[in-house]
Amino acid sequence: MAVDLLDVPLRVSWDFFSDTDSSLSGEQLLQIATALTDAGLFFVTLENRPLKHPAIVPVINQLLSGGCQVTLIADADPDQLKFLPELPTGVTLFLDAGACVAGNRLDQQQLAGFFQQFRNLQLTASLLWLPRSGKLPLILDFILFCEQNGVPRFKLPNQKIDANPEHSERGLLPDCKDLQQFSALLNQAGLPKTSSLQLEVHDLFLWELLQPLCGGERSEYGGCQAANSLAHVDHQGGLWPCSSWPQSLGNLLDTELWDLWQSSARLAVREQITGVPTGCDGCRDYQICFGGCRGLATFCREDALGRDLLCAERR
Repeated sequence: MAVDLLDVPLRVSWDFFSDTDSSLSGEQLLQIATALTDAGLFFVTLENRPLKHPAIVPVINQLLSGGCQVTLIADADPDQLKFLPELPTGVTLFLDAGACVAGNRLDQQQLAGFFQQFRNLQLTASLLWLPRSGKLPLILDFILFCEQNGVPRFKLPNQKIDANPEHSERGLLPDCKDLQQFSALLNQAGLPKTSSLQLEVHDLFLWELLQPLCGGERSEYGGCQAANSLAHVDHQGGLWPCSSWPQSLGNLLDTELWDLWQSSARLAVREQITGVPTGCDGCRDYQICFGGCRGLATFCREDALGRDLLCAERR
């Protein structure tokens, strides 16, 4: 896979807040925001309850003034949503629907109430949900909810893991068995193709199933973009290849982003991604997916084949 190496990433996701004492001060967060704007990034997504930190408004203003397009992920939490009126204009809003899912059920009434709060404030928000193992059928409920409630966009982002590949949440990651079961359900559902919803799906194999139903696009093209067009900043300022690749490249509070992006650690990640995974050798579709998400495959597949978790076999 030949992909041009970028001097700095184009998109950065940022875990903004921590409930622990390790949460950064407003001054430190502004230092990171300045580092991102000085590097010339185009897109920054603020995640992990950014509305809980009192520095959220000045940080957003710094990012916007530096030419970044800012996306903010708001939790379905009344205590956080009350700060929405204070946000600067020009911020793209997503509502994380995770709190509205209990077991295998979506509380549509609760979710509709949160979207009404956005409308009352004359704000437009889209929907985001991180699909977990055993819960992929809920995607259909979310799609119908968006259609019925006028939600313009629905995003299924990449799976996040921390620096410990043995973390207990590893079992929450969907795999190829989940995808096969979901595929069988889609074949039975017979839902009409939606015309108004913008669907954005990170994983290629999940997108392949949903694209005929809803159209839509993938977040990234040309294979795994970890440590190239994508990067992730954790709640302590650590820079990672992406949120699905548990390896810190350094910290933006003591090292410039450009220097971290030219480091041997970052280049080693890209070198690993250029190799063909054992489980992909000879696959006819490798030039389409390039192995899919290489971070999750490297750290979470017990068979060491290196394929995307949602890919069952060579084609």
